[in-house]
Amino acid sequence: MLSISIGPWGYLLTVISVSMNSSDINTSHRNHRPMDDRVATILRLGISVALLTFIVNSVGVDKLVTNLSNVRPSFLLIATTLAVFNVALSAYKWKLLLLIKQIDLSFRVLFVYYYIGQFFNAFLPTMVGGDGVRAYYLQQNHGAGPDAVSSVFVERLTGLLTVLAIGGTATLFVSNRIPTVVVVAILLVCIPGATVLVALLFTDFGRDMFERTLFRVELFDVGDRLASVYDAVYEYRTARHMLVPVIGLSLLFRLVLIFNNYVVAVGLGMELPLVYFLVFIPLVEVLLFLPVSIQGFGVREMSYVYLFGSVGAATGTALTLALVMQLILGVLNNLIGGIVYVGKDDYSL
Repeated sequence: MLSISIGPWGYLLTVISVSMNSSDINTSHRNHRPMDDRVATILRLGISVALLTFIVNSVGVDKLVTNLSNVRPSFLLIATTLAVFNVALSAYKWKLLLLIKQIDLSFRVLFVYYYIGQFFNAFLPTMVGGDGVRAYYLQQNHGAGPDAVSSVFVERLTGLLTVLAIGGTATLFVSNRIPTVVVVAILLVCIPGATVLVALLFTDFGRDMFERTLFRVELFDVGDRLASVYDAVYEYRTARHMLVPVIGLSLLFRLVLIFNNYVVAVGLGMELPLVYFLVFIPLVEVLLFLPVSIQGFGVREMSYVYLFGSVGAATGTALTLALVMQLILGVLNNLIGGIVYVGKDDYSL
């Protein structure tokens, strides 16, 4: 059974180690820098609490409670359904990536693993902490080796690329109506950054650079383990035609996520064109990858207030939207994942 106390550094090395024997995961890094791990967690918790306290106090608890009570239940039901649908969509996309590697697992198995990952997102750093848990179960129960890590990584990478594609395209249409810093962040930072990332991972130049640097690290055999995972990721470039439906599902996932936010906003009485959601939600999703808070609490709320406030949304309404989406996308999925994790004894299914 995977311990949830492995901490950020132990987690990172655990993800890399799935390319080795599963016993390595249980013994090599369990006690690695426990004090640093606790300090990092406390810092992230402190940042989340500080940001939430500041923004809630600026709006007023009474105003926030009033806004929450005014959300129409039918819109919340639609939003919840869309959130569960997106988890299923992600699990199916993961299945397609594994099929490229000749690993044929049922949708039900991957759907369960995905929700278990959602549960562990509540404890591990950033919004992708549960990805390491998914890779672990894939290796532990099905012997997937480095393909476990590469499938999870490419699944996230295709998601990131579609986030930037949607945000970048939408930004072109409203660049004169949103803050300059947002336009610069999306068009001059995020998109070029994604291009460089793809070049490093899927070109001969990138491979040569990694072989001269990271793959030579001998500490904990990190270099060899990174090389094995990189090779597994690199192989996906030979199956480009099979990646087309994967990218299509990634695009659909992001559009559903954006529409989910729009549904809740309408339920709150927020009157903003959908195009603003096409710009702001992808940017917030990128910010949530930063390991500076607990599951994005505080970061999402501050981002929504600033971004939607910049185009005329009331601070209280923008904050309420952020909190509702945090509860649906974060807490609700954590709870469902926890129920799945506790209620399922045989994770190999």
